Amino acid sequence: MKIAILGYGRMGKEVERQATLRGHEVTAILDIDDHFSAASKLNGAQAIISFVLADAVIDNVKTAAQLGVPIVEGTTGWYDRLEQLKSIDNVSIIYSPNFSIGVYQFTKLAEYAARLFGPLNDYDCYVHEFHHTGKADSPSGTAKKLADVLLRNLPNKEKALYKTSHGVIDPAALHVTSTRVGRVPGVHEIGFDYLADEILLKHVAHWREGFAVGAVRAAEWIAGKKGIFTMDDFMNDLFASISL
Repeated sequence: MKIAILGYGRMGKEVERQATLRGHEVTAILDIDDHFSAASKLNGAQAIISFVLADAVIDNVKTAAQLGVPIVEGTTGWYDRLEQLKSIDNVSIIYSPNFSIGVYQFTKLAEYAARLFGPLNDYDCYVHEFHHTGKADSPSGTAKKLADVLLRNLPNKEKALYKTSHGVIDPAALHVTSTRVGRVPGVHEIGFDYLADEILLKHVAHWREGFAVGAVRAAEWIAGKKGIFTMDDFMNDLFASISL
């Protein structure tokens, strides 16, 4: 298929590489200095893959809808504006804080673990993530997604604390912390801690390949579809096609 790329940073370059390896043609690349508008030449692109600045997302989705091209949105930090998607005519979008299939499965493991430990009030829980120093948001969108999943399934946790705790932490708070260092592509860790032991769940991204491959596969999936979709829609269809 033909794919256009919005944003040509680390992720955009890896998306280009993975799309080519999967036999697709990248027909247009628009970076931060290229204004994306209804006049932009996408050269027949059947889907757009976007990793841009959060402030640009809604306008870009509107433009993609005007052009009649589905968009795979991997940008984070804009989810407070999700409701605006419903007012966009002809919208076609799949969004996720992380398109890695491994991370999606890790999220499902976190959900199951929280259900197992939820009734055991003696176990406390936390989330910590590591990313490279160039990452714009902290904590990561994936860490926030994990926190949402845990909060829905841990009856002793009522809210997430995303900042440093200056003093004794509220026992009802799920502490979600971050480290920014070097070139780390991404590490997410969930701990269930008790006096007697600790159980750790950990996802380590060796490189951006997993994120990019997932985004390209999402573009393959959304081509020709209309509506607002998430990784749940994509993955449910993926598993429906696999004989387990």
